Amino acid sequence: MMTWRFWVNGLIALVVVKSLEPSLRAEVPRALAAALQNLREQRSYSWEIINADPGPVAQSTETRRGRVTTLQQNLAPHVKASLASNGAMLLKRDWPDGVKLDTLVTVDGQIVTGTPDGWLTNQEVLTAMADERVNNNTSSARYQWLRRADRPDTRRPDEELAAAVKAASEFEVSGDTYVARIRLGESARENIGLSALEITLTITVRGGVVRDYQLTVQGSRALARAGVQVPVSDDRFVIFTYLAVRKLDVPDEAWAKVRPTKSAPAR
Repeated sequence: MMTWRFWVNGLIALVVVKSLEPSLRAEVPRALAAALQNLREQRSYSWEIINADPGPVAQSTETRRGRVTTLQQNLAPHVKASLASNGAMLLKRDWPDGVKLDTLVTVDGQIVTGTPDGWLTNQEVLTAMADERVNNNTSSARYQWLRRADRPDTRRPDEELAAAVKAASEFEVSGDTYVARIRLGESARENIGLSALEITLTITVRGGVVRDYQLTVQGSRALARAGVQVPVSDDRFVIFTYLAVRKLDVPDEAWAKVRPTKSAPAR
């Protein structure tokens, strides 16, 4: 029996961030549109991203060449994040294998990440990755966390929601819940290596604000050697807290790595 391993790592980020191709844009219900506008106008709030169960899931498929077993695991991190009233943002990421990284994003877009080597800029992370590849023939533990520190996804939930809602093909309303089906074109699916794909966006609105939303991806990927379609999936739940954050819990070491600019507000 031949075995392939397919690791799902941030599939939703690939789908929603990079590959949306809206076809016929659905009409957004009035209450949902108002809540989305309210979210966009929020100067400060916090959110938590809960990803699907990270435990490995084995799936077995019978083919002309015998039984094929694939192992799927979601390695996307659990995230707690805050947008401060001065425009700075802090992402606290926690992976299933115990790696924890904090990332500070300044109002002018500078990014520094707290690592076992201290707080590093994006350029310092890239340099360290290059050095690690040169000095080590195998993938070291240091290289693994450097990869996670490299160019993190710093988009806010309101930006992700705007892209997803724009690509929605229809909306279903049930009380406070809005469910959207998102369709991707063939070229978009090819761009992320999936031959079939179904995306569902579920948004909860209460008291005129978005309380949470969930993105679920179901698809399949072709295994060329086996000639079969292997199912892949991803699921992410985002919860909002609308309390103003006046100061981020970031050490002075992090702020010292940030280049001073005239336009950047005081921390």
